[in-house]
Amino acid sequence: MQHVKLKTIQNMNLIQKAKLTSYELVVKESKNSPKAMALIPAFAIGIKELESINAQIEEAAIQQIKDIGGVTTNKDTRMDDLNDLLEDVSGAIHEYAIKKKDAALATKVNYNENKISKMSRTDLLSASGAVVEEAGKIAPEDLLIQGISTEELKDFEDAYLAYKAVSTDPREAKIEHSGYTKQIANLFVEATNLKKKRLDRLATQFKRKDPDFYQKYQAASIIFYRRSSKKSTDSGATTDTKS
Repeated sequence: MQHVKLKTIQNMNLIQKAKLTSYELVVKESKNSPKAMALIPAFAIGIKELESINAQIEEAAIQQIKDIGGVTTNKDTRMDDLNDLLEDVSGAIHEYAIKKKDAALATKVNYNENKISKMSRTDLLSASGAVVEEAGKIAPEDLLIQGISTEELKDFEDAYLAYKAVSTDPREAKIEHSGYTKQIANLFVEATNLKKKRLDRLATQFKRKDPDFYQKYQAASIIFYRRSSKKSTDSGATTDTKS
C-alpha cells in the first residue's frame, strides 16, 4: 500500500502533492479530536467530505498511472533536478566568466533561482542546452575551481537529456491530456473550496471552544512547498486558511 501511495503522490505536480498532504493532515487531526468535532456537527460533516475527496484524488491518480501503461518517468521530479543543477552550473560558469572578464559569457549563463523558477518548459530546455554547451568549452579543472566536478557536470547533462526526453515523449503528452488529469484538478478545486469556504469559516469558533484543536487545524493547513533535490533545502510555506 505504501508503494502505491508513493507512486500516486509522485504522479501529481508539486503543488498538488503539498495540498494533498495538508488536507490529509487536516482530516487526521480532526478525526483525532472527536470532542472538538462534536462541538460543531457541520464542521465534522465537512471533514468527512474532505476525507472522501482526498480518497477520490488518490484513486484517480492510481487509475491514471494504470491508464498510461506504467510510464514511471516523472516530469516534475526531472524538472526540479534540472532546475537545481542549472542554477548551480550556470552560477559557476558565471563566476568563471566574471573572473575572465568575459561579459558575453556571463550574460549568456546569467540564470539565478528567480529566473529559473519562472521559465516555461521550452525556456528551461533552451537555457539548459546553452549552459551544457558553454560548460563543454571550459576545462574541467577550471570548472572544478568554481565547485563543479566532472561528475556533477555529467549529472547536469543527464538531467537535461532526461527532461528533454520526457517533455517530447508522446506518452507524457497522454498524461497531460488524460481525463484523470482533469479529474484530479477538478477534485482539488472542490477540496480547496470546501476547505476555504466552509471549514475555515466554521473553524474560527474553535478559537473559543477548543483553542488547542484550532492551533492544530491551523498548523495542518499550512501547505509546504519544497523543491525536490538532494542538495536543495529551499522551501516555502503558505497557509490554506484564508478566504
